[in-house]
Amino acid sequence: MSKMKYFYPKHHALHKPSIDLSDGLPGYKHLEVASRVDLVLEGLLKAYEAEVVYVEGVASERVRSIHDDDYVDFLLAIGEELEGEEEYVPPLFRQDLSKSPRYFQGGMYSNEIGTPIGKESIYAALNSAQSALEGAKYLLESAHSAFVLNRPPGHHAGRRTYGGYCFFNNAYLAAQLLVEAGKRVRVLDIDYHIGDGSMEFASQAAPYASLHANTLRNYPYLDTTHQEENPYVSLETFSTGISGEEYVAYVANFIEKNVQERDEVIVLSLGFDTLESDYTQDEYIYVKTENFRTIGRVFGALKQEVLILLEGGYDSENLALCAQEFMSGFLSQKKE
Repeated sequence: MSKMKYFYPKHHALHKPSIDLSDGLPGYKHLEVASRVDLVLEGLLKAYEAEVVYVEGVASERVRSIHDDDYVDFLLAIGEELEGEEEYVPPLFRQDLSKSPRYFQGGMYSNEIGTPIGKESIYAALNSAQSALEGAKYLLESAHSAFVLNRPPGHHAGRRTYGGYCFFNNAYLAAQLLVEAGKRVRVLDIDYHIGDGSMEFASQAAPYASLHANTLRNYPYLDTTHQEENPYVSLETFSTGISGEEYVAYVANFIEKNVQERDEVIVLSLGFDTLESDYTQDEYIYVKTENFRTIGRVFGALKQEVLILLEGGYDSENLALCAQEFMSGFLSQKKE
């Protein structure tokens, strides 16, 4: 019998972005909606009725252990200045706006306009971060895997940058806690998009490896050449137009190359946005819902326990089934 637990950030719905301006005007209805979490949970519970832990707390101080103080201070302050349903996006972008009025300062902490901040968005993000920490604590105490339904997600958040719907880096907050407990940790990322924020935190204690779409032709439209020089960063790009079976082969090879015998815990940034019908793909691949069962099996077969953190996944019609398939495959292989 598995002892998997699901960790649910109780206050995530306080973050309710309305319009995404990433593609210019007119904006479109934001895809990072609260129902994503409930759909994923629905699918997980169909696969296995694990205990759901509803996390109340917020990681107010812990986020400062990996994110710069001025960055955290700005996010907290700008939220407090908003009223009602008002949303904040930076009006301009400069490297240093520290002497400008606060309203302009967001442009030195973000480089895009697709991640609006609402009055309670940062409280929700801190609750999401705390959920990742609670999942990591459970893994340490029980030696069993866990699934954290992070919202907002986290892998695009850097030391002092937000964007890509992310504010705090949930994966590396969890990884840091695990490292402090003496664990040998590896962070793996199989979201459709590269975790450009997570790359900033890669270290000997917690290396980072990502399998993702071409970064120059897909968000965040980034040249990763200099990151590839970091010995603790491993990046692999899958080809455009591949089938689900081909993508699964990429994942299996990715794990074989990047998971080492010495690793004790895997922190997995899991995106369901590799699904063929996900709206955030600029170059489509053709992963089907049933392919997530095989992906789950590949991770479930690892000898290491896995802390699974939700990243992307925006096709609401199929999100529950993706989660169900992944967890069914994962638990079919995980010997607990």
